[in-house]
Order: sequence, then structure tokens, then C-alpha cells
Amino acid sequence: MYKQPAFDHPLLKNHTLQLKPSSLPKGMKLGKSKPTSFYGFNDTCPSGTVLVHRARKQDLTKSQLLRNQFRAQAIANVPIPNRNHFAIIENIYGPFYGAYAKMATYKLPDLKADQTSSSTIYLLGDTHVPSNEINVIEAGWQSDGHEKTGCPNLDCPGFVSTTNIYGPGSFIPEFSTYGGEQKYLSILIARDSITGNWWVTYNDQLPLGYFPKELLPKMQDHAYVIQMGGHVNSPLSVPSPPMGSGHPSNEGRNKAAYFIQVQVVDRWNNLVKLDSQLIDTKSDISDYYSVADDHDTFGKDVYVFAYGGAGGF
Repeated sequence: MYKQPAFDHPLLKNHTLQLKPSSLPKGMKLGKSKPTSFYGFNDTCPSGTVLVHRARKQDLTKSQLLRNQFRAQAIANVPIPNRNHFAIIENIYGPFYGAYAKMATYKLPDLKADQTSSSTIYLLGDTHVPSNEINVIEAGWQSDGHEKTGCPNLDCPGFVSTTNIYGPGSFIPEFSTYGGEQKYLSILIARDSITGNWWVTYNDQLPLGYFPKELLPKMQDHAYVIQMGGHVNSPLSVPSPPMGSGHPSNEGRNKAAYFIQVQVVDRWNNLVKLDSQLIDTKSDISDYYSVADDHDTFGKDVYVFAYGGAGGF
């Protein structure tokens, strides 16, 4: 665990490994580890070790394209070398100390090589800086043309894994059925109020690991912007891929992909509902992808929005 690739980063030379969060938002408790089959693995790694993704050449190329995409999305009118689109909600009125949501998971079988389609929570630092200085944390689920799910942050330096059972890049074994049973991925990203590291937990607050504070100079105390929704990435030579369930947001819940129980963490470490009046819905190409903000229509689900589309040229 102490020799994982994260610690090759020069800014982490003197970093002290944190084994579990010292704080979570009020009302949340750390979950217990699930059986390995919950994540699609047949075995755990030995005690004291963590899962490490074996990167291929195409993974590294894709990772760079995705990093360019995230920077371009954070600031307007930044050219990028391939087809990237999004349908998201955004709140720029921080400070934010974390975010939580449950997102319906869908399998997208029609993606071509070098295409990705993802459902993601983003926390951004100050965006009024040069694009290469913007700090971004993201977590969610992703499908690609190689028929696997994964996290592009696996190829970015510095994420510290803290478990030998599961981790970023783990397969999601269950998917929602269009118009039928829905399966969910719950993600919490939250700043540890004691250490300042940004923790990521999965489903019942099972810790995946954290982003060390040393790597996030523009997020030392809090995030400035929150974005949630769908993103696609594709070469220019082929139609852009489906997003979410592949169906537009106006088809509604259980048909379009959607987020429920969307909340943010405030400065007092409370999970609070998003103020719908402070949220923008954004889709950069509405003919292909859309987002519909349903506010708190469904009561116990706090805040709900749907997104997605079939894609195209």
C-alpha cells in the first residue's frame, strides 16, 4: 500500500498515508467491505496491498484526451482535438466541501473503439486561473468501446487507494433496464475536515481512497463549482456515442438515465439539498443530448435530474 504509484508523485514525497476518513458528512458512517464478487473480482489482493490498473498504450492516450476535455469544459471556448459533448447541471455558487448522488447505471453496447460515455460528479477549484492550473476531482461510471468500465483518474498521478478489495477501475456488475428495474451507483466526494484530503466513497460509504490535498492547491479549503451529469468523448471521424441510457431526458425517470438524492456538503459538514434557483442546466449540443431538472418532485429523493441522448454527427 505504501509503494503504490500515487507516491511516485514528487509532491507526495513526504505525504503521510491516511488509511480511512477521519470525518464524513453528518449522518453518514463508513460501510463494511462487501464480498469481492460485488465488484466483479474473484480474489482480493494480499493484505497491505491495493489494486493497480495495468495501463495499456491506448489507455494513456485516452486519459490525455479526457484531461483536455475536463479543462475545456471548465472554461469556455477552449479548442479540443476530438468530439466531446456534455449534458450537466452546474452550481457555481460555492463554497462546497463535497457532493453526493445516486446515479442509475446503464450498459451501452454500441460504443466504438476510442469512444467513452460517462456519468460523473465533478468538483472544481477556482476556474479563474490558467486552464492547466484548474483543479478537478471527478468520480462516477464510464463505458467505453473496449466493453469495460473504468475511471480515467487511474491514469492521472496521485490518487491514493486504501483497500485491497476494490478500487477505481472496478467493474460494475449490474445495470439498469430501460423502463424496468433500476440499478444505482452511489458516490460521495468529501473533504476530510481534519486532514484536508478529498475522500471518495462508493455505495454504502465504502472508501475507495482519496485525492491528497498536496495535489489540489486551488481546493485547499473547498471547491468553487459542482457539476453532475453525462459526458461523451469520440474521434471526429465517427458519430458521437450515446449518453446515459441512450435516451433523451424528456423520456423521464427509468427510461432516461438520471441522478437522485443529489446533495452537497456545507462548511458545517452537513449534507444539504441543492438550491434549484442556483443551478444551471447545460447541454452543448441539444439536438443530441439533453438534461431535465426535476428539482424535488420525488420527495425522498431530494433532488432529481435526468440526462442523455442517442448521439450523432
